[in-house]
Amino acid sequence: MKRFITILLLALTIGEAWACTAVIASGKVTADGRPFIFKNRDASDGTNNSLLTLHGTKYQYVGVVNYSTSSSPTSIWYGHNEAGFAILNTLSYYFNSPTSKANTGAGALMKKALGQCATVDEFEALLQQTQAQTTPVTLSTNFAVMDSLGNVAFFETCNTSYTKFDANDENVAPNGYLVRTNYSFTSPYYDVTNHVGEQRYKAACKYMEDTFGDGKIDAQQVVHELPRYLYHGEREVNLWDDIPADIDDVTNTYFSNFIPRYTSASASMMQGVLEGENPINTVSWIAIGWPCGSFTVPIVITPSRVLPAVVKRATGTYKSEMCTNALQLKNNVFTIYHDGTQSTDSIDLSKLINLEETGILQKVMAADAQVGELGMTLINQLRAGTASETEVAAYYNWVDDYWREFFNQAISPITTITTDKEDDEAYYSIDGIRYPSRPTTPGIYVNNHHKVLIK
Repeated sequence: MKRFITILLLALTIGEAWACTAVIASGKVTADGRPFIFKNRDASDGTNNSLLTLHGTKYQYVGVVNYSTSSSPTSIWYGHNEAGFAILNTLSYYFNSPTSKANTGAGALMKKALGQCATVDEFEALLQQTQAQTTPVTLSTNFAVMDSLGNVAFFETCNTSYTKFDANDENVAPNGYLVRTNYSFTSPYYDVTNHVGEQRYKAACKYMEDTFGDGKIDAQQVVHELPRYLYHGEREVNLWDDIPADIDDVTNTYFSNFIPRYTSASASMMQGVLEGENPINTVSWIAIGWPCGSFTVPIVITPSRVLPAVVKRATGTYKSEMCTNALQLKNNVFTIYHDGTQSTDSIDLSKLINLEETGILQKVMAADAQVGELGMTLINQLRAGTASETEVAAYYNWVDDYWREFFNQAISPITTITTDKEDDEAYYSIDGIRYPSRPTTPGIYVNNHHKVLIK
């Protein structure tokens, strides 16, 4: 049976090309005591995201960039450095005037901060210096920053001033976390302009309240679920409530101003460290590409700058394999056309989710849980000092293999990659050392032509 849902709405997308949703949380309210900053990134002219490692004036860092052939792009859109400093932003419309949407300086400032800042205080000093310089810098944005000391804050920033919102301050953040989309509460035009992204703000607040209102915040759950949250904050509609029967049950569904949408380009949670923990253990959990069509990989900074091949910017194409693939999967969902033109605000919901669990999102969620479980094991080993760059490289190689297998089978059921699998074949270390039986030391091994994790 084919069902067609038609919804007439006023156009609310003016100026939404660079729109994002962000959440920050104090370590006081997270399950493991570590703070985090989270961003679902929307960028209509920057959907080809990829990952780079670079070195600034002081620190090595990892960051997300738009398509660029430059060896050192001028802007970074979020990332963290070896000192444990992390930064992201959301554009804040109509902060400098009731008509201006310009925010040309944010990416360059974030790149500079990642290269030289170790603390939130150092970023604040850099922000003050930037706003005081003779050559004006255009800023209309909400910066989120975090450091290895447990500090985490939003800076609502315009060309000449800013206001800091400290997530550790109970008077500012009574629940220990804060949400921002594409407007600033301290804008002088707050009451006279459209609050761009308010639908997503309401959705993110609902998710946080409903999911963690009675307990500690699970950071891995947030990064797994929030970029793929199918609740519309203004219409109060959850797409899971009207799920199609199967992948052929064509269901034309409005899909604009959800947290994930056509312009979503990537998502990340940068997770900090505990007091006294090595700042190098700061982690960026990153989904490169349309988040409903890609899965989340933990990224750490290593001496040799090792990264998964599928997420880093590739030589020659200057794009990432995962992002390119995820955009292809997105087009399998946005299959509604009007007068020969692909709709960017309507999807065939059956291709995203359905009762037979063959939708793209359902396949992604299953794979994302698998990658996250193995990744969390590795991160815990790094924190305990029982894993090295060798294990990181092995995990990234496994991620590369798993992504390619996932994408190649994206139209058919996902084959689960097994962990701790026992069979009659010998085990080999990633260096090629043969073990006649199952090793007892935790790590990643090759067994029966598959990479397996022994915990």
